Amino acid sequence: MALADALDVAATGLPVKFLCLEGTLLHEKISAHPSIEAVPLSFSPRNFCDFKLRNELWRLLDQGVNLIHTHQTTLLGSIVPWLWKYPSVGLIASRHMMNSHSKKDFFHRALYSRVDALVVVSDAIRANILETHAIQERKVKVIRLGLDFDKFDPARVSPQQQRQIWGIDPNAHVIGLVGRIDPAKGQATFIRAAAGLVKSWTGALPLKFVMIGEETRGADNNHLQELQEMVRQFRLEDSVLFTGFHDDIPQAMAALDMVVMPSRQEAFGLVAIEAMAMECPVLISRGGSAQEIVGNEEYGLLVRPDDAFDVQRQLRFFLENSEARRAMGRSARQHVRTWYDCKKRLVNTIHLYERVLRRRKVKNWDRISSESQA
Repeated sequence: MALADALDVAATGLPVKFLCLEGTLLHEKISAHPSIEAVPLSFSPRNFCDFKLRNELWRLLDQGVNLIHTHQTTLLGSIVPWLWKYPSVGLIASRHMMNSHSKKDFFHRALYSRVDALVVVSDAIRANILETHAIQERKVKVIRLGLDFDKFDPARVSPQQQRQIWGIDPNAHVIGLVGRIDPAKGQATFIRAAAGLVKSWTGALPLKFVMIGEETRGADNNHLQELQEMVRQFRLEDSVLFTGFHDDIPQAMAALDMVVMPSRQEAFGLVAIEAMAMECPVLISRGGSAQEIVGNEEYGLLVRPDDAFDVQRQLRFFLENSEARRAMGRSARQHVRTWYDCKKRLVNTIHLYERVLRRRKVKNWDRISSESQA
């Protein structure tokens, strides 16, 4: 998300410097874009008073950087203390997840008093932040995620092309789960629901369950092996497919008839709006921002977290009501086009930068394109 935002901002003519860990995949991706200046860090910053990070920040601020936007709120403890001699520098933080404990203590109150804006992606996360953080209400801004609808366009992608690559019957009902292989993402629930449906399915067309994604890097719990063993125990080898990582999400979504997001807790379902943009109806676990995404189930269906029977019940509704499913997919695309457009996200982001710089009395704030940010 941070890289996508940086690329969009840089495309407007703003000079952007991007701090990242040296030698990482993110560093590699940034280096491939001449519009962004990569600032690789040879160390992992600590969460509080990191002196190495201080030296790097002061170097950048002395070069004229006047706005810091961090997508990692845990680093505020190593950013805020070093801004005392730079009162005109704006500070924005983005938070993408719900918070489960109170941050209204003196330490966090001091940190967030220096933050000019805390950006979240949904009304649900905003409500959670206001309940758990010591921050002024006016500072918590909702800027929704955005998609490129030229890229996420079902008219530009052939569903059968990807099905052929996967070796799936072109007439099969294909049900997908997209996301990293992780216990919190609910793949085990997905497999149990698949087992129940396959056992009781009497429809003319076969069912195929596809899991797109790779295991979390550095994970040592062998969750993928556990899921593969579940598939063998349920004798679903012919019905379940693990594809691994897929770098063309629109093409993958086009090959699916419906997408399931049975996560235990999902602050915001980016995968859901990507599927909806491709007219692929979704089942998403209740909680977080789910209801904002699917409305009153006009644009998708809600399921109880960790409840394979509920997932199975809602999938059966989609399978037995193909016209309603397709109509919901078309409505879903219109819904996300209205609320989750990358152009709107960029405009709202730039406007926020301008307001912060104006408040910090940065000279020529109204000509922000002539300034720098990190």
